[in-house]
Amino acid sequence: EECQAIYSHANGTTFYDADTYACGPVPKNYDGSYLTMISADGLMFGVINIIGNFGTVFVDQSYWQSAIAARPSSAAKGYLLGGIVWFAIPFSLATSLGLASTALMLPITASEAGSGLVPPAVAQHLLGNAGAVLVLIMLFMAIVSTGSAE
Repeated sequence: EECQAIYSHANGTTFYDADTYACGPVPKNYDGSYLTMISADGLMFGVINIIGNFGTVFVDQSYWQSAIAARPSSAAKGYLLGGIVWFAIPFSLATSLGLASTALMLPITASEAGSGLVPPAVAQHLLGNAGAVLVLIMLFMAIVSTGSAE
């Protein structure tokens, strides 16, 4: 099989396990493609993310304080621009690092990918230990930024 050939050593032995590693077409994606916007799981993630983010905005006091303090015309433009800019970060990271892990054929299990370990794995593979440290710094900065908004 093609997947066993991809995940094999030079001597012909393979470490491919269909229950552990992803290979071949993606279920529930249009034609099984990795590069598609027609994905049932992606649509479900988007709906859950939008509902969760609306809940965050309506419940979090810091959003209300910012909205009340700003002029209405500035607040509307600021929130729309902020939403567009915010969307670019997870979309670009998920797309580029997810495709990089597939192109590099990194042995990432489905459980590891589901736990969010694809970015550090790709960064560590491409940049060595410095890449892993950079991802850790990025994660730390996101957590500290979220905490400082409160």
